[in-house]
Amino acid sequence: MKVLMAVSTEHSCLPALIGRFKPISLTVFFLIFFAVAASGRACSQTAASSGALLPTGFLSAHGSQIVGSDGVPVRIASIGLNGMNVVGGRIQLEGAYKGINGHVAGMRAPGFNCVRVDWIDRSLDDPGAMVQLDTFVAACKKVGLKVIFDNHNNEVTPADWENAAQQKNGLWFDTGPGTDGTDGGGDKGTVSAAKFRENWVTFAKRWAGNPTVIGFDIRNEPCAHTATPALWGGGGPTDIHGMYEDVGNAILAVNPDALIICEAVINYKTGAFDGDLSVARRLPIRLTNPAKLIYSVHEYPKEIGGYSGLESGAGYIERRNKMWGWLITEDVAPVWIGEMGASMKFVASKAWGETLLGYMNSTASGGLKFSGRQQPVSGDWWVWGCLNGQNPDGCLAEDEKLRPGQAPFIERMRFERMRFRPAVPAHRL
Repeated sequence: MKVLMAVSTEHSCLPALIGRFKPISLTVFFLIFFAVAASGRACSQTAASSGALLPTGFLSAHGSQIVGSDGVPVRIASIGLNGMNVVGGRIQLEGAYKGINGHVAGMRAPGFNCVRVDWIDRSLDDPGAMVQLDTFVAACKKVGLKVIFDNHNNEVTPADWENAAQQKNGLWFDTGPGTDGTDGGGDKGTVSAAKFRENWVTFAKRWAGNPTVIGFDIRNEPCAHTATPALWGGGGPTDIHGMYEDVGNAILAVNPDALIICEAVINYKTGAFDGDLSVARRLPIRLTNPAKLIYSVHEYPKEIGGYSGLESGAGYIERRNKMWGWLITEDVAPVWIGEMGASMKFVASKAWGETLLGYMNSTASGGLKFSGRQQPVSGDWWVWGCLNGQNPDGCLAEDEKLRPGQAPFIERMRFERMRFRPAVPAHRL
């Protein structure tokens, strides 16, 4: 009976199978059942323990799927961690967890398998910041978490805190041709396009051969609604498509195992609050190793920043299909939602979450569809910690458990290794 109770929590089809095997002894039944379950043919949608770790080693792209070194599809279920993009320049570790090791163990507990960590160009000139990142990566290695680093902004931006979230000039550099000599937030620019490339090479080389660091998100939220817009193509100084290819290939030259993550350009004027990847149809990114390319968008509801436009329902799904879903539907490349989340304090936000997670998980009408061994869309929940009064709040309540409003959505992001296995007719058992 103890064995039966333990197994039934994981295999919901067990009672039905027992009914079919009444004439058989329990010993024979369990031998048959475990043989079938081990082969992955027992019942549809059989799930292993929630929140599986990513495989050891590095990842790659195969069509629209992210895969391990064995070619098996995986799902990156990460948590966002910030802090180096603001004055002080240290990752935020607020809450009752003790030190970096305590926080990293806490990140693993809800089922996250990766952490997206920001850094800025000034981080390279701050030995204390770099040591903290070294320590953080080492702590992640101990518990099996992977790390993706994103370059968030150029300066430490003491003049404008909004500039810490999204560099206001819309670019990846803040001095030289294409800029007005500032970052758009009142800070004098110090990072040219050439320096940005050099900084990424230096940063990427630091983690070469380290399978805990699996990818580099080249630039956080480039924008086209600014006075100095990032443009997709054209060959000018603000051509971000050209930058992605140039910097991405430069990184691969010193760290060939890393994923190169390229974010869509956000444009508030056209309603592309999540970023527009429809432009990649006419002008895709070409890397020296195409298997390392991942596209990325950020998804938030109106609760975050007062964005206009649909945030749930059929219209929202239709826009996702146009903006970035086509890359998956047409098996072109994987898309990782590099930031997503909300405090979930409003009915509309919950509707947004239901629509987005349904879209990611292949359950939304008119949305993405996955089959066989394919995994749903990967994502990154924003943000870690017991942060109150932020927009959105941190994902943890004061008891260090997931906030009840956010928990149902985070749980649906998890990586489950045994998703979408086809059912087998009972007569074949």
